[in-house]
Amino acid sequence: MPKRTAPEPSKPSKKAKGKGKAVQASLTTFLSPSKRAKRETSVVVLSDSDDDDDVIEIVETKEEAKDVKQKSQEPIPIETDEEMARRLAAEWAAEAGEPPPPSQEKEDKPVDEKPDTKPDVKEEVEPPLKPVHPIFVRSIPTSPSKPVKAEPGSNSTSVKKEPIAGPLRPRAGPAQPVDPVDFDMDSLLFNPSSVDTSGWPGGRLPYSILVGVYCQVAGTRSRIIILPSTASARITRRPRLQHVPAQQPPASDEVSGLQARDLKRLYIKSGDPGDVAFEAKTNVRTLVQPAPLIAYDVYARLLRLADIKGVQSGKQKTDIIRRLLVQARGEEVRYLIGAVRLTLLTALARAAALHEAPSELLSRVQPQPEKKKVVDPAREEVEALCADAAALVRRTYVRHPNYGDLSAGVLQGLEGLEECVPLSVGIPISPMLGSITRSLDEVYDRLGTLPFTAEAKLDGQRLQMHVRVDGPKEQDSKGGKWVERDGRRAWVRLFSRHLEDMTEKYPDICLTALELTKDLTHKRKPFPDDGFSEPSAAAMELLETPRVTSLIIDAEIVAIDKVTGEKRTFQELTNRAKKDVRVEDIKVVVDICAFDLMLINDVPLLSVPLIHRRHLLRQLLRPVRSEDPHFARFSHIENIDSNNLPDQAALRSFFDKVVEQKAEGLMVKLLDTGITETTEVIEVEEPADGIKVEEKISRKKALPATYEPDQRSAGWLKVKKDYLEGLGDSLDLVPIGAWWGNGRKAGWWSPILLAARNPESGALEAVCKCMSGFTDAFYKNLIARYPPEGSDATSTDAPLGYVETGGLVPSIWFEPKEVWEIRGAE
Repeated sequence: MPKRTAPEPSKPSKKAKGKGKAVQASLTTFLSPSKRAKRETSVVVLSDSDDDDDVIEIVETKEEAKDVKQKSQEPIPIETDEEMARRLAAEWAAEAGEPPPPSQEKEDKPVDEKPDTKPDVKEEVEPPLKPVHPIFVRSIPTSPSKPVKAEPGSNSTSVKKEPIAGPLRPRAGPAQPVDPVDFDMDSLLFNPSSVDTSGWPGGRLPYSILVGVYCQVAGTRSRIIILPSTASARITRRPRLQHVPAQQPPASDEVSGLQARDLKRLYIKSGDPGDVAFEAKTNVRTLVQPAPLIAYDVYARLLRLADIKGVQSGKQKTDIIRRLLVQARGEEVRYLIGAVRLTLLTALARAAALHEAPSELLSRVQPQPEKKKVVDPAREEVEALCADAAALVRRTYVRHPNYGDLSAGVLQGLEGLEECVPLSVGIPISPMLGSITRSLDEVYDRLGTLPFTAEAKLDGQRLQMHVRVDGPKEQDSKGGKWVERDGRRAWVRLFSRHLEDMTEKYPDICLTALELTKDLTHKRKPFPDDGFSEPSAAAMELLETPRVTSLIIDAEIVAIDKVTGEKRTFQELTNRAKKDVRVEDIKVVVDICAFDLMLINDVPLLSVPLIHRRHLLRQLLRPVRSEDPHFARFSHIENIDSNNLPDQAALRSFFDKVVEQKAEGLMVKLLDTGITETTEVIEVEEPADGIKVEEKISRKKALPATYEPDQRSAGWLKVKKDYLEGLGDSLDLVPIGAWWGNGRKAGWWSPILLAARNPESGALEAVCKCMSGFTDAFYKNLIARYPPEGSDATSTDAPLGYVETGGLVPSIWFEPKEVWEIRGAE
């Protein structure tokens, strides 16, 4: 990793070399001194982010695009700082319904001419957005208002359950802060009707109220404190949540006027972009007071931010974030940039359960003393309802991770939530994961005599493929693409293991996905009956379907040799382009190795045993091996079943075979649900002499063969060559330098540059950077041994010894005085 230095501020109008695309805004772009530049009109035109009607106008015709291009070439008048300040003040006053600020312009007017009393503010046509100068984004620190303590009440169901309605952009209220709400109380006794919302702009939840909850949660790791606070906040206001893609644009601002070195120092200190933005804006003041942020409006803008793509997208995103940060006050800046991690699903479930709980039951709940726990049957009953609701909401979410659909379903009631928010093509499923297994013998210890299959664990990228002939069902999808060929068409969307949309990255896979929807004319084999459970009637009907109209499959993308079809390494797969990929430019051919089927023809298969899911996968989705280089190949994962393994040595032979073919190891999966008997060794104390002795006990355990999203199931065992004891070796390496850590490791050394001595030259040559496998105590001890300043053991200027790093320059150099034993995985 090269030395971490702050990049130079990027200019919005500059094009990337050779590609003619706008350079994406960086962290430094937001926080560096702004330079007044002409705005280029993009083909995608966004309305002012403070308007009620929040729309994105897309120029569709060539003539319109040509007009836009001609307009963008016309000179745009640049406002002076004073003019911009007056215009912003007039806009905010108009939104709040207040009189405009008095004008101080010196104009030659007749004495008898009366000045205008109304600002000339147009509601339909807004002037184009312009870069905000740092002088206008300085906030005057105000003393926080005293929190309004919500009155405890026994009936939290007194608030009528109403769906969220209203315009996307509620008008902001006066530019005055609202009183915070103290949610630090027992959620079972919280009464939302006691909260005074009369001062909330337009009746909407102010963003400052939500930030108050964030601050309270960020100050503790106790779930006892976190859950009641977030649940109480959700009872007060239930926002309409939607799915936001995992990738977000750089989040900071141009409002601080700090230099790159100052920002770097702040980032090293905190390690969090939100903390950097907060510290950078702490001493900044404004000429005009902006209207307060509204939570619903903030979320709507962030959603719009995630949807902007294409030419000039970086500049468009920068404008939206800048305008948000102009209006942000105090801690709001921190949480616009860095999101706090909340137990969101549990809090939502608790709020729903308390909302639906009988008022008679809630009225019997007694306050709990702070130090002594008192038995309260009513409280225990309510907590049981909350626990059941949390399990239901989480189970629904991992099958359908879309907050918009989930919250809409919760508003309809917890009963029937899974049917209301079902598995859907176009919405990713949280993938099922395998449990780490240290030896092949352990496979038999865990599964016993239950039937299993051993699949090659390929060295590629996890893929979740969604295909539907009629397009996405019951969702407003911004991703995916339509694929057409030979008069047929289908809608395709591809997801990674982390549920990121990568449809545009693999156009060749999209073409192959279309081939999977052809009419089925081949004869299909019946379900296996070698002691397995009987397939359901729905599975039997699916086996005879004449055509596949929709599917969701789990697979692995691997790079292959386009001539021989042999598997290549993951490094070769990473050589493919990641953006703006055209089929004709693809150099690395890939194979889609499918190993599971979660849905077909809109019928969910998660509760179907693997033996039947696999049979449907292999009978209905035949391999695709086209000579056309525009197509990816489609195949089934290589495997061997336990009934074809005479002994454990045969499983070892299969393991060695797949490893030679560049696989990482094996995935051992239970084929059918069953019960296994395991033996555990426990210590028991003899009653006679009190001596502890070991005793073996047998336990029966049910193992599922169903698809369990977001679970490391005991029915899936991961056996990698790196995990097997005795197959790996360790290296003795010397730490010679390190970089500052990020996030949780901020203020510590991570990663650490390790080197080995070259016996011929005597130099310590860099081998690798190590950044995982250590405890927090290790990191604290490491920075004590190698402090950043005032020690002979470290240097920021030059290496402390004869080293060769191949160009790598860490943030600090270590004195080579320790030897570490390192063991790593490929």
